[in-house]
Amino acid sequence: MKNSLSSFDVTAIVADLQAAVGGFLDKVYQPEPGHLVLSARTPGEGRTFIHFVAGKWIYSSKEAGDMPPDPSAFARLLRKRLSNSRIVGVSQQGFDRIVVLSFEKGEKHDLVLELFGKGNAVLVKDGVIVQPLITHTWKHRDVRARKPFSFPPPIPDPLTLSSEDLGALFRDSDSDVVRTIATKLNLGGKYSEEMCKRSGLDKNRLSGEVTPDELARLVGVIRDFTGEVRASRRGYVVSDAESVADVVPLRLSIYKDFIFEELPSFSEAVESYVARIPAPSSKRTTEPADDADLKRLQRKLVQQEHAALSLQRDSLEAQKIGDSLFANYADVSRVILTAKDTLSQSKDISETQGFVSFDKRKSLLVVSMSSGTYELDINGTVESNARRYYESGKKMKAKLEGVLPALEETKAAIASWKKGLASKETERAARRKPTKRFWFERYRWFVSSEEAVVIGGKDARTNDVLVKKHLEAGDRYAHADIHGAPSVIVKMKDGVGERTLNEACEFAVATSKAWNAKIGSAVGYWVLPEQVSKTPQSGEYLARGAFVIRGKRNYSEKMEIRLGVGEIEFEGERKVMCGPESAVKARSKRYVVIKPGQVAKNLAAKRLAEEFDVPIEEIQRILPPGDIDIAEQSGVDLRLSPS
Repeated sequence: MKNSLSSFDVTAIVADLQAAVGGFLDKVYQPEPGHLVLSARTPGEGRTFIHFVAGKWIYSSKEAGDMPPDPSAFARLLRKRLSNSRIVGVSQQGFDRIVVLSFEKGEKHDLVLELFGKGNAVLVKDGVIVQPLITHTWKHRDVRARKPFSFPPPIPDPLTLSSEDLGALFRDSDSDVVRTIATKLNLGGKYSEEMCKRSGLDKNRLSGEVTPDELARLVGVIRDFTGEVRASRRGYVVSDAESVADVVPLRLSIYKDFIFEELPSFSEAVESYVARIPAPSSKRTTEPADDADLKRLQRKLVQQEHAALSLQRDSLEAQKIGDSLFANYADVSRVILTAKDTLSQSKDISETQGFVSFDKRKSLLVVSMSSGTYELDINGTVESNARRYYESGKKMKAKLEGVLPALEETKAAIASWKKGLASKETERAARRKPTKRFWFERYRWFVSSEEAVVIGGKDARTNDVLVKKHLEAGDRYAHADIHGAPSVIVKMKDGVGERTLNEACEFAVATSKAWNAKIGSAVGYWVLPEQVSKTPQSGEYLARGAFVIRGKRNYSEKMEIRLGVGEIEFEGERKVMCGPESAVKARSKRYVVIKPGQVAKNLAAKRLAEEFDVPIEEIQRILPPGDIDIAEQSGVDLRLSPS
């Protein structure tokens, strides 16, 4: 499964983001430490949200997602500098995983978004850093406020790469073809496999064996592929029978046996793919024993590899020095005689030119000569000194032969551990099959205690779509006088009455921003479809997702903000539902009642997915927009604590 975008992917995303050029930036949000959301008004597109996850993803979306009520310090800085700025450029830095957004509002600023390593976002003005998201110093660059900004060293660009350039990279590599392409050209493993397949090269061949004609063919394939990526206006989510595997801007031949889900743009494909990746749980205060064992093995492996490399390097160096002593026999012999003569005259040996240091106790002299630096026993000869280096090299080689089997044992232990983990994950994934998906699951939803389907918007866009497409004569519309409350529609049927309407009001309140604000209780109301209008009074303005309600509103009683999550049956299919407490209790024997609290939503989703034996994505889609606590449970044993 892909965990971040490659350079080819960034090329495709930058082509997508050209639609934002000419638009204006409204606001910047930071819902998570490494996640920025830029809200922009774009020509002919309406409002667009550019999501950037440091070191991983960038894509445009029509949905902002759940935003924090107060901006972070970095988001406030970007708002101050960039709000109402015109977006004048979106570019990729060379062929690197770096996107540069350029803004103008009297002054020009660049927002540099880095997708390599742990990632970063850097605001730059006139070549000087205003503020980075993450302050860091590398050998080649210093990313700090008020420091000159510089990009990392460039990587080869496929469009300007010649077969001679590629040949030089291949000659410097001692790896196989596919790994050399992946690392030297920064293409990533799967795209490197695709390049090998399209050019007819065996990916397992050593790089040094590739002929000039094959290099020329490979360069042509890479250039053609780059052109296809830039011209593509589609995106594809790649999956097998069980789960998503990749997201790509073109159909890849290496995935010929996989399923391709085509989307209108690469941004939409990335957004869809990212939404299906299970969110990581919050960090635990204690590690399971098997995690601790793995980390211990990994530390041991690093130490053993370091020891092996040091022994190998030192053994070769000792052999090289021994050879050099013989190659410079006369000069070395003269140095030994000079040292003996200096000592015999009781002179200070350190004053002699070229003599670095002298250990009287061991009679060892460190001397710097044009041919190298040597440690010489001045009581010996050139031959005995060379032999001493050769013996030292043999001893280190013998130690290396002892380290290598232990290193291989550690590698085998890690591989065995990972194989066992993969087996466990496969077993768990096999057990957690997704349930059947119904039409209403593109919205918030629940089935009432009187068996009516109730649907609610997730944001301004889906509020609009919901009312335009699904509010019909005979239905009921529910809402709440709270900022950020969704539009809720009750699909009425025989036998449905006040109980369902109250549940719809409760749902409108609980799935509003009241949950994140941790308001204890509130009221909702319901009206008839003909009372809901998108036409404001003369001189008034209606925001996207908002509606005018005319006439009497039927208010509910003040109700506590709580929801239930439980296992139900709908049309013969098992589903996990999140809805009003009374609706869940009426339809489920196994449920939990939740309220606004302190437990991270992702952690709660993970535990609920395990408890109800469904993929975590199903739980994430139905939970309210914020952290939770458990108020009550039945038929389950769910323990959650803030992490």
